[in-house]
Amino acid sequence: MRVFTLIFVFSVFSGLVQAEYLQYRSDIRPKYYNDVWQNQSELATRIDYDPDKNQFAFYIKENLYLTSFKLSREQADSLIAAIDKYKEWNLKASKNGVTLEKEISKVEVSNTSWKLGDDWDFGGKSILIISFFSQSKQRHQLVVSFLKWIDRFNEFSTHTPETLYFDYDEAIKLKNALSEKAIPEFLEKAKKQAEIEAEFK
Repeated sequence: MRVFTLIFVFSVFSGLVQAEYLQYRSDIRPKYYNDVWQNQSELATRIDYDPDKNQFAFYIKENLYLTSFKLSREQADSLIAAIDKYKEWNLKASKNGVTLEKEISKVEVSNTSWKLGDDWDFGGKSILIISFFSQSKQRHQLVVSFLKWIDRFNEFSTHTPETLYFDYDEAIKLKNALSEKAIPEFLEKAKKQAEIEAEFK
Protein backbone atom coordinates (compact mmCIF):
# COMPACT_ATOMS: atom_id res chain seq x y z
CA MET A 1 0.00 0.00 0.00
CA ARG A 2 2.82 2.39 0.89
CA VAL A 3 4.64 1.65 -2.38
CA PHE A 4 1.49 2.40 -4.35
CA THR A 5 1.02 5.67 -2.46
CA LEU A 6 4.57 6.82 -3.19
CA ILE A 7 4.23 5.97 -6.89
CA PHE A 8 1.02 7.98 -7.02
CA VAL A 9 2.56 10.92 -5.17
CA PHE A 10 5.56 11.17 -7.44
CA SER A 11 3.44 10.78 -10.57
CA VAL A 12 1.55 13.82 -9.34
CA PHE A 13 4.84 15.65 -8.83
CA SER A 14 5.94 14.81 -12.37
CA GLY A 15 3.02 16.63 -13.88
CA LEU A 16 3.81 19.80 -11.96
CA VAL A 17 7.42 20.35 -12.89
CA GLN A 18 8.02 22.91 -15.62
CA ALA A 19 9.94 21.76 -18.66
CA GLU A 20 13.22 23.46 -17.67
CA TYR A 21 13.34 21.64 -14.33
CA LEU A 22 14.98 18.23 -14.03
CA GLN A 23 13.76 15.59 -11.60
CA TYR A 24 16.44 15.61 -8.92
CA ARG A 25 15.83 14.05 -5.46
CA SER A 26 12.78 12.29 -4.03
CA ASP A 27 14.33 10.28 -1.19
CA ILE A 28 14.25 12.96 1.53
CA ARG A 29 11.50 12.10 4.02
CA PRO A 30 10.83 14.64 6.76
CA LYS A 31 8.05 14.11 9.28
CA TYR A 32 5.05 16.14 10.39
CA TYR A 33 2.96 15.90 13.53
CA ASN A 34 -0.12 13.77 12.88
CA ASP A 35 -2.92 15.08 15.11
CA VAL A 36 -5.03 11.94 14.60
CA TRP A 37 -2.33 9.44 15.61
CA GLN A 38 -0.58 11.94 17.89
CA ASN A 39 2.84 11.06 16.54
CA GLN A 40 5.18 12.04 13.74
CA SER A 41 4.44 10.61 10.29
CA GLU A 42 6.50 10.79 7.11
CA LEU A 43 5.78 13.17 4.25
CA ALA A 44 6.72 12.65 0.62
CA THR A 45 8.91 15.43 -0.80
CA ARG A 46 10.74 16.11 -4.00
CA ILE A 47 13.41 18.54 -5.13
CA ASP A 48 13.81 19.48 -8.79
CA TYR A 49 16.61 21.51 -10.32
CA ASP A 50 16.80 24.14 -13.07
CA PRO A 51 20.40 24.22 -14.38
CA ASP A 52 19.85 27.42 -16.36
CA LYS A 53 18.73 29.41 -13.30
CA ASN A 54 20.71 27.34 -10.77
CA GLN A 55 17.48 27.09 -8.80
CA PHE A 56 15.71 24.38 -6.81
CA ALA A 57 11.98 23.71 -6.63
CA PHE A 58 10.93 21.96 -3.41
CA TYR A 59 7.60 20.07 -3.29
CA ILE A 60 5.82 18.73 -0.21
CA LYS A 61 2.83 16.37 -0.45
CA GLU A 62 0.65 17.18 2.54
CA ASN A 63 -2.61 15.40 3.37
CA LEU A 64 -4.78 17.84 1.43
CA TYR A 65 -2.33 20.18 -0.24
CA LEU A 66 0.61 20.03 -2.58
CA THR A 67 2.97 22.78 -1.44
CA SER A 68 5.94 24.25 -3.28
CA PHE A 69 8.61 26.92 -3.00
CA LYS A 70 11.84 27.76 -4.82
CA LEU A 71 15.39 28.25 -3.60
CA SER A 72 18.06 30.25 -5.40
CA ARG A 73 21.70 29.24 -5.00
CA GLU A 74 22.14 31.91 -2.34
CA GLN A 75 19.01 30.78 -0.48
CA ALA A 76 20.13 27.14 -0.68
CA ASP A 77 23.51 28.13 0.79
CA SER A 78 21.70 29.85 3.69
CA LEU A 79 19.77 26.66 4.36
CA ILE A 80 22.99 24.61 4.20
CA ALA A 81 24.56 26.95 6.77
CA ALA A 82 21.56 26.39 9.05
CA ILE A 83 21.91 22.61 8.67
CA ASP A 84 25.62 22.87 9.50
CA LYS A 85 24.71 24.72 12.71
CA TYR A 86 22.12 22.03 13.50
CA LYS A 87 24.79 19.37 12.94
CA GLU A 88 27.14 21.17 15.35
CA TRP A 89 24.45 21.54 18.01
CA ASN A 90 23.32 17.94 17.54
CA LEU A 91 26.82 16.67 18.34
CA LYS A 92 27.14 18.95 21.36
CA ALA A 93 23.68 18.14 22.77
CA SER A 94 24.14 14.38 22.31
CA LYS A 95 27.62 14.43 23.84
CA ASN A 96 26.43 16.41 26.87
CA GLY A 97 23.12 14.55 27.24
CA VAL A 98 20.99 17.72 27.16
CA THR A 99 17.81 18.86 25.40
CA LEU A 100 17.31 22.13 23.59
CA GLU A 101 14.61 24.00 21.69
CA LYS A 102 16.06 27.03 19.92
CA GLU A 103 15.78 28.91 16.63
CA ILE A 104 18.84 28.59 14.40
CA SER A 105 18.08 31.07 11.62
CA LYS A 106 15.59 32.30 9.05
CA VAL A 107 15.90 31.52 5.32
CA GLU A 108 14.08 33.41 2.59
CA VAL A 109 12.36 31.44 -0.19
CA SER A 110 10.64 32.51 -3.41
CA ASN A 111 7.62 31.64 -5.56
CA THR A 112 5.51 29.97 -2.89
CA SER A 113 2.50 28.05 -4.19
CA TRP A 114 -0.05 25.52 -3.03
CA LYS A 115 -2.64 23.32 -4.66
CA LEU A 116 -5.91 21.99 -3.32
CA GLY A 117 -7.72 19.78 -5.83
CA ASP A 118 -7.04 21.14 -9.31
CA ASP A 119 -6.51 24.78 -8.37
CA TRP A 120 -3.15 26.43 -7.72
CA ASP A 121 -2.66 29.51 -5.55
CA PHE A 122 0.46 31.61 -5.86
CA GLY A 123 2.17 33.56 -3.12
CA GLY A 124 5.37 35.56 -3.27
CA LYS A 125 8.45 35.42 -1.08
CA SER A 126 8.32 33.96 2.39
CA ILE A 127 10.50 32.86 5.29
CA LEU A 128 11.50 29.42 6.55
CA ILE A 129 12.13 29.38 10.30
CA ILE A 130 14.87 26.84 11.02
CA SER A 131 15.04 25.50 14.57
CA PHE A 132 16.71 22.86 16.73
CA PHE A 133 14.33 20.64 18.69
CA SER A 134 15.18 17.79 21.05
CA GLN A 135 12.79 14.84 21.21
CA SER A 136 15.10 13.33 23.83
CA LYS A 137 18.68 13.68 25.04
CA GLN A 138 19.84 11.59 22.08
CA ARG A 139 17.33 12.47 19.37
CA HIS A 140 17.50 16.03 18.08
CA GLN A 141 15.61 17.20 15.00
CA LEU A 142 16.01 20.00 12.49
CA VAL A 143 12.66 21.79 12.31
CA VAL A 144 11.43 23.86 9.37
CA SER A 145 8.32 25.93 10.08
CA PHE A 146 6.43 28.28 7.79
CA LEU A 147 4.65 31.60 7.99
CA LYS A 148 1.16 31.97 6.52
CA TRP A 149 1.23 32.27 2.73
CA ILE A 150 -1.22 34.67 1.08
CA ASP A 151 -2.25 34.41 -2.56
CA ARG A 152 -1.00 37.38 -4.59
CA PHE A 153 -4.33 37.67 -6.40
CA ASN A 154 -6.74 36.79 -3.59
CA GLU A 155 -5.95 37.92 -0.05
CA PHE A 156 -8.62 35.59 1.34
CA SER A 157 -6.84 32.51 0.03
CA THR A 158 -4.10 31.49 2.48
CA HIS A 159 -2.11 28.43 3.46
CA THR A 160 0.31 27.60 6.26
CA PRO A 161 2.30 24.47 5.33
CA GLU A 162 2.91 21.67 7.81
CA THR A 163 5.92 22.07 10.08
CA LEU A 164 8.65 19.68 8.91
CA TYR A 165 10.76 17.62 11.33
CA PHE A 166 14.03 16.23 9.92
CA ASP A 167 15.85 13.51 11.81
CA TYR A 168 19.63 13.70 11.53
CA ASP A 169 20.02 11.46 8.47
CA GLU A 170 17.28 13.28 6.54
CA ALA A 171 18.79 16.68 7.41
CA ILE A 172 22.15 15.55 6.02
CA LYS A 173 20.44 14.23 2.87
CA LEU A 174 18.88 17.67 2.40
CA LYS A 175 22.22 19.40 2.86
CA ASN A 176 23.93 17.08 0.39
CA ALA A 177 21.16 17.53 -2.17
CA LEU A 178 21.54 21.32 -2.07
CA SER A 179 25.34 21.35 -2.14
CA GLU A 180 27.07 22.73 -5.24
CA LYS A 181 29.34 19.69 -5.56
CA ALA A 182 26.32 17.37 -6.01
CA ILE A 183 24.99 19.20 -9.08
CA PRO A 184 27.65 18.30 -11.75
CA GLU A 185 27.34 14.57 -11.07
CA PHE A 186 23.56 14.80 -11.23
CA LEU A 187 23.65 16.74 -14.52
CA GLU A 188 26.03 14.21 -16.04
CA LYS A 189 23.67 11.37 -15.12
CA ALA A 190 20.71 13.31 -16.50
CA LYS A 191 22.57 13.93 -19.76
CA LYS A 192 23.44 10.24 -20.17
CA GLN A 193 19.86 9.23 -19.43
CA ALA A 194 18.57 11.70 -22.03
CA GLU A 195 20.98 10.25 -24.60
CA ILE A 196 19.74 6.72 -23.84
CA GLU A 197 16.09 7.75 -24.14
CA ALA A 198 16.81 9.55 -27.41
CA GLU A 199 17.73 6.19 -28.94
CA PHE A 200 14.25 4.83 -28.29
CA LYS A 201 11.98 7.05 -30.38
